[in-house]
Order: sequence, then C-alpha cells, then structure tokens
Amino acid sequence: MHCRDDVSPDRAPDDKLLNLAPADQPSTVHEVAERLLPAYTVDGGSVHLAGCLLEDRLFLRAGAQHAGESIELFLDGHGGEVEPGLVKTLGMNNTLQIERPSEQAQETIRRLSTLAKRMVARRFSQQDPPHAIDVAAVWCKFAQGKLRFAIGEHSIDLSFADWARPLAPPPFTCSHSGRMTHHLAAIDDGRIVAAEEVAACEQSGKQVLFGDLVTCAATGQRVLREFVETCPVTGQTVLPAEMVCCSLCRQNVAPAAMRRGRCEACDHLEPVSEADPRLARLLDEHPLLDRWRRWRLSESATAYHLAAHGWFRKLLVVVDKDSLALKLLATGHRLRSGWDVVEPSQYQFALRS
Repeated sequence: MHCRDDVSPDRAPDDKLLNLAPADQPSTVHEVAERLLPAYTVDGGSVHLAGCLLEDRLFLRAGAQHAGESIELFLDGHGGEVEPGLVKTLGMNNTLQIERPSEQAQETIRRLSTLAKRMVARRFSQQDPPHAIDVAAVWCKFAQGKLRFAIGEHSIDLSFADWARPLAPPPFTCSHSGRMTHHLAAIDDGRIVAAEEVAACEQSGKQVLFGDLVTCAATGQRVLREFVETCPVTGQTVLPAEMVCCSLCRQNVAPAAMRRGRCEACDHLEPVSEADPRLARLLDEHPLLDRWRRWRLSESATAYHLAAHGWFRKLLVVVDKDSLALKLLATGHRLRSGWDVVEPSQYQFALRS
C-alpha cells in the first residue's frame, strides 16, 4: 500500500514547467490607461495616469486524472488554496504560454509544486495516487497607481489597486460632499469636486458647491449664506430686500412671519405672570418695568416681545434675549390704536412718567 504523501514527481522537471498567463488580462500600462481613462469626464481639464505599476504575482495550477477522477486546484504564492470565484475572476482557466526566465521564483515554485502535488494526490478516492500530476505556474498581473485630474493650476489624485483583469475605473469620492462620481469639475475657488454637486449662486453667479447654498424662503433662489438674513421669528433664510418690517416691534422678518401687518411674535402675545422666569429676569434687570401689570409675552429667536396695560396707557417692549437690553420701547393710549416709539435716550424718562 502506498502512502498518500508518497507522490510520484511530475514528468516534466521544474525547469521545463509551463509558465502561463490569463489570455485577456492587460499586460501593459498603455492597456491599463485605455481601460481607465475613457470612463472619466473632466470639465475644462484632463485626466492621465500619474504612475502605474504592473506586478506579476505567482499562482500554481496542479491537476491530474486517475481512475476516472479528475482533480484540479490552484495555490497562491503563500500556499493557500484559491477560491473558484477568484480563479474565474482572474481568468486562470483561459491562459496562454509565456516566456519566463527559469531561475525566477524557482525556489517558490519548487516548494509550491511539492505542496500542490500532495494536495492533489490526497483528494483522489483511490488508495493509489496518480502517477503524473501536471503543474504549471500562472502569472497574474496586479495593477496599482494613480489617476491625476487636472483643471487649470489645480490637480487631485485618485489611487487604484486591483488585479489587472477585473480592473475597473474607480469612482472619485468628493471629499467636500461625499459624492461618488466619474464626472469632475472645478468651483470658483479652484477645488476639484463632483460635477453633480456644482451649482451657481443666483446672486453672485459664483460656481460653488450645492451644499454651500441656502434657499431664500421668499423667492426660492439658491444663494450663498452671506447674501441672506435669518428671520428672528421663523428662522427662515431670506434675502434682505425681501424682508418686511413689523409695524409693532419694527424688526425685519420674513414675509411668512407677518399677520395683519404684525409679525407672529407680536401677534401671539400670551398672558404671563410675574412668576414666569423670563419676565422675572426682565423685571430684575429693569426695575422701572415693575410698575406695569397685566403682561403678555412671546419670544422670537433673538428677543422677548412684551406688552403691558395700565388704566389708560399701554407699553410695548422688545428685549434682547441674551443681554436683556431694550431694543424697542413704545407707548400708547388704550383708547386709540398705534404706538409712539420712544427714542433710546428717553427710555428712562418714559418708564418713570
């Protein structure tokens, strides 16, 4: 009885071992460039290889037929068995013979050949191993390098690394938007980005990232943030020319914030007691206001809006929420509509009278 490890050597000596390569894998840098570059569109610029290395990596194919059985396997350069999916992906079943110096990688090939023959022999169900096991070196190319996209004086690189046969144009990932694309363009500050993310500011005409624009709530225009103001009542971004002035608090607000000539903050004053912490802070900061009763209050993003009523007089106050400084003070008479705005220099006098 023969031991399974006691395998007869291949009929061909190692220096006659076939060297093969997948028939349809790219074999030159030029072929790699032809496969990658046409996939990209660079508005106003170009793309080229900024470096490419094609490295031959060793696999070993071993197989035999014996007693009606057929066994074939592939090993990588470290002696690990290659999954069938990778064998198919690399085209190792469709090869052509290539010339290779016999001394190159001979020690690795001898070691792998011995291992492969033993592995093939063990897989036969018959006790006697096959007398001949065919072994061949299969050289698959691995490609790695960089693509360089250039627009004007600016450029950006995209690395790639993959087996040459399945190598496909990798998408460029825009670091500013996260968009993956094969279409690149430059914005006005020179940054190279995904072309799908480029938009024009409708106020300045600048080419910028779409994500850098905000929408004017009044007009729908997409503009840079520097061209808009934030409505203190609604929080909407609005072009200054589209803001409207509230007839009570005199603040500029978005058109959507206006009701009957008043902003929502002034139009929705709710009764509040002096125990309310907002009013308590205000009365502590401005003791002269403590003379007034029947307070109503609302708030916007930047201010408290308050109104109070006496027997005949009424008071309107707008207070900065952070500093509690008086932004507006107006007085009026309960028997007539409208308000008389008090000049800031007269605030103390008006509150004492």
